[in-house]
Amino acid sequence: MLAKQKVLVVDDQPSACESVGKVLKKRGCEVEQVFDGQAAIGVLEKQRFDLAIVDLMMPRVSGMELLRYAREHHPEVEVVMITGYASIDSAVEATKIGAAGYIPKPFTPDELTAAAEKALHGREKRHQAEIPGPPAAEPVASEQIDVDMPFDRRELAAVTSDRYADALTRTDMPLPDVAAKPTWCPKGQMECQKFAESGLCKGECVILAREEKMKQRQQVAATPVDEGVIDVDLPFNFDEVAAATSLAYASMLGRSDLPLTALAQQVPDERKRILVIDDEPVACNSMRRILGRHGHRVDQALLPDEGLRRIKATRYDLVLTDLRMPGKDGLEVLDEIKQRWPETKVIIVTGYASIESAIEATRRGASQYIAKPFTPEELARATAAVLQEAA
Repeated sequence: MLAKQKVLVVDDQPSACESVGKVLKKRGCEVEQVFDGQAAIGVLEKQRFDLAIVDLMMPRVSGMELLRYAREHHPEVEVVMITGYASIDSAVEATKIGAAGYIPKPFTPDELTAAAEKALHGREKRHQAEIPGPPAAEPVASEQIDVDMPFDRRELAAVTSDRYADALTRTDMPLPDVAAKPTWCPKGQMECQKFAESGLCKGECVILAREEKMKQRQQVAATPVDEGVIDVDLPFNFDEVAAATSLAYASMLGRSDLPLTALAQQVPDERKRILVIDDEPVACNSMRRILGRHGHRVDQALLPDEGLRRIKATRYDLVLTDLRMPGKDGLEVLDEIKQRWPETKVIIVTGYASIESAIEATRRGASQYIAKPFTPEELARATAAVLQEAA
């Protein structure tokens, strides 16, 4: 797959640049080598490339900046990042920007070749997906009904109508004219004519009228007799109430002259709904408490299937899911959430963090990837960043 591919290699270390170029040339690639990001931008503007191998840490223009430039101005070029300072954070960031691969140094020629082939294979699959298929066949308009099968007219008329049965005996009847207008009472479950003959119908639907009266009674019962005022006599801790509700709500509780309706209008519940899925009860409870202290409404589930049932029943702004769990793992949970509830953000948390799983989770749609153990501040900061990004 690499034969005859044009590759740009960018690394500020000439020896590393030469080594990468040598490996790719042996695979039949046409290789161009430059030693800094600024020079790479100039080369990209003048020549067409299929693939770029870019070092992460470079002076002047970093590899991450060059990646952003390539994605914005030359999206046809696949970019594989290489670095001697590999980290989960940089791997996730590069993947979000659009890197097709991320290889920690030192790497073997086979690892470099595999990453390059995978990047080019991904580009080929995208190109195939973009090729329009044959136009869909237009449905043949059915303008007439032609009934060849024998039927008993009387039986058909009994379950439909005389007009419908008569229409079926013709082969030149346009379809719109055949469809008989519904004659069924929407509530009485019988034909209006028969309903009238029974003496129950007086020109209006008694069932609809009864429902309307019930609705009026419910509205009257729901109308407050006296709106009154709120007067809070019990002492409360301002910070605790604000954390559990909102700053606006806690501020309102200090007033005794505010009508109830005004409070409801001025204090909407703006807290974010978060679900934590982790098969370790201690970890699950810890995350729930940490996020709850930051004013979020947090639910928890100890099993993946339980978590998915909760998401189906309740709309969540964010889901934090462990990576390794019995039944379904975190990536499977992520896939199902992105497929069924794509607007819900997902953070992967794991005690088995790796660059490979971080990249895979990001490619599948995870907004963030957090390695255990983490501090409450790290969890709160990552959660706030994802929620802010979604706002």
